[in-house]
Amino acid sequence: MRVEVQLVNERGRTIPARERSAMRTYRGVLRIHEARQQSLGRISVTAQLLSATDPTELDLLPALHDAAVLFLREGRMRVRGFEVMEGAQYGQTWDVRVSAC
Repeated sequence: MRVEVQLVNERGRTIPARERSAMRTYRGVLRIHEARQQSLGRISVTAQLLSATDPTELDLLPALHDAAVLFLREGRMRVRGFEVMEGAQYGQTWDVRVSAC
């Protein structure tokens, strides 16, 4: 589904709401699925934000592993998990707004 994503954390730390509102948002296709993660050595529920225009399905953000939907209401949702950046795992939450098309 096409969505717009606003990051809630940066390297595991919550970004204050007043700063978040001025930050970049990411638009793409949201996929949440089970996938085997070789780096984790197990299957994980994974959330990905993929390019809606690139035919190679380019990741726009680091994937969220052990993803969980915290709420889904009136075209908005929150997805929480952890991302891997430079070999370190950081908690991350996406504030997601579902696009009409």
